[in-house]
Amino acid sequence: MSASPLRIALVSPHAFPPGDDVGHAVAAEAEALARRGHAVTVLAPGKGRQAADAGRRRIEALEAGDADAVAAMPGGPPLIIATSRALRTSTKGTGRRLGGPIESASGLEIALGMGGFDVAHLHEPLAPSPALAALRHVPGVRAVTFHRTAPLAGVAFVRPLVDRALAQADLRIARSDAARHVLAGVLPGEYEVVREGIDPALPGESPHPVGIVIVARDRDRTGLRFVLRTLLGTDPARTGPITVIGPPDAPQRTRAAVPKALRERVTVVPDAGAPSRAGTLRQGRIALIPTDEEAAGPVLREALAAGMCVLATRCPEAHEALGSDAGVTLPPFSAEAWSDAIAACLGNPARVAMFGAEAERRGRARTWDDVAADLERLYRDVAARPMGDAGDAPAVPVFADLRVRTGPGLGAREVVQAAMERDIRIVAIAAPGDIEPALEVHRAAPDRLHVIVGQEIDTREGTVIGLFLTHSVPDGLSLEDSLRRVRDQGGVTVIPHPEAAAAPSAAALRAVGGLVDCHEGLTPVRPAAQATEAALLLQRTGLVITAGSAATAAAEMGTAGMLMRPFAGPEEFLRALGDARPVRRRRGLRGRGPRSSRRTSQPGA
Repeated sequence: MSASPLRIALVSPHAFPPGDDVGHAVAAEAEALARRGHAVTVLAPGKGRQAADAGRRRIEALEAGDADAVAAMPGGPPLIIATSRALRTSTKGTGRRLGGPIESASGLEIALGMGGFDVAHLHEPLAPSPALAALRHVPGVRAVTFHRTAPLAGVAFVRPLVDRALAQADLRIARSDAARHVLAGVLPGEYEVVREGIDPALPGESPHPVGIVIVARDRDRTGLRFVLRTLLGTDPARTGPITVIGPPDAPQRTRAAVPKALRERVTVVPDAGAPSRAGTLRQGRIALIPTDEEAAGPVLREALAAGMCVLATRCPEAHEALGSDAGVTLPPFSAEAWSDAIAACLGNPARVAMFGAEAERRGRARTWDDVAADLERLYRDVAARPMGDAGDAPAVPVFADLRVRTGPGLGAREVVQAAMERDIRIVAIAAPGDIEPALEVHRAAPDRLHVIVGQEIDTREGTVIGLFLTHSVPDGLSLEDSLRRVRDQGGVTVIPHPEAAAAPSAAALRAVGGLVDCHEGLTPVRPAAQATEAALLLQRTGLVITAGSAATAAAEMGTAGMLMRPFAGPEEFLRALGDARPVRRRRGLRGRGPRSSRRTSQPGA
């Protein structure tokens, strides 16, 4: 990847225009990357039918052949494309909206597979969304950013699926050292830390000498109720006005959580994003952040940038942000500790000013432009890495279709295009007759696609496959002679699945057992669950298993294969098969038109 502008897709499972912290972070990243001259597209659920319809039209145009339908202008404003219509969720937090799974999966797979993106960067990969699975369609760099560690609690129930999906990511990003530690313990792997930034245009230190701002956007308002109890009996002259930044909706419920003794002193302001929060933070000099979810979020950084003295619940993220001289971390829900700390600050304005000065320095030290520079460096570093080169870390498994037959409608160009669209990184071409079709694919393939030159060979006892061939093997020979000719040129011998080819009989195979390297254990013929279980059973018996689609048309490629680590030759190929996993995949989803068009285009519908 050269130093030219990158074509970047930022993928958000949360709706746009953004209404929560993750969405606002994606928007800020998109704008900062665009300022660096890149072409940035945001793929996210859209709020309202109009946005969803506009996004669908762009995706349909892309599928129809308009290569620039989802492309932004380099250095221009980010292009927002709705991949589905957002659905309101009941998730605790700030009114998140997620996309409908079926429609979103279709739109994402088409946009990511055909959009020509150099980078696809998924934010919050564990959110309920098809976006993580859709990453497999991206031919370029694939990155994921974990914003919150709370969703990790449910990972154990779907761990194999999550591991398999995350194996497709070239780059994993955490937002703090503490988050990286937690993530590496639950989802082992290498993580880069890219801390979020701040908008330098946000206003700074408050003009007011006193005032307390409480950050309590959780909907159950537990943190708010706790911290307000610690303020009962405080002197209004010392505290000044008390302002609450609450959830974006139902401010009357937040107001109802305020004790009667404080209601005349407390103002509730619904969260409406960073600019609104900045104005609210300037109403005070002390910020109270009573929950670890808020302490790990953006408002703590914004309070620092506003030059506030921050009292936050004790957690690794708060300690990392505040250090020892920009605020105080306190035991969660310890009334005595919080009351004493608030009293100490109210009685010592000089201490509040000292904390505030260091807080502003820390809070404004990193902007979103710094974030964009770090991301660009990581993107380019990953793109320059040879396939499978991850330093001392284990190679990331890739998808391999280990038997493609080619045919009249599946030439070299169609094979390469289908492999790029379906994220097939390794393809074995084994056409009947000779190795010339495989050589044509090998010559046409980009560096990212590893082509194994092979041949489907008809012997007198049945059909066999030769891989890693340098010259063709004639048809019509005995089984033993054919297998030896494959072996003599350093190739690998494969017995095809009996449901997908006229394989030699069991008796014939027993007679030449020492010349057989692999058995094809999985094809798209039988139902996926049944076929995969049968292949895994063969692996457990000690057989070396391959899997392939046996495709003769582009639509069939990638429907069966192996998830395996990259390799450099026949010997490494056989070793890689030892810990590979046979998998079945659905054919790529395609968008559908409006229902009325669908009905008119299908007779009898």
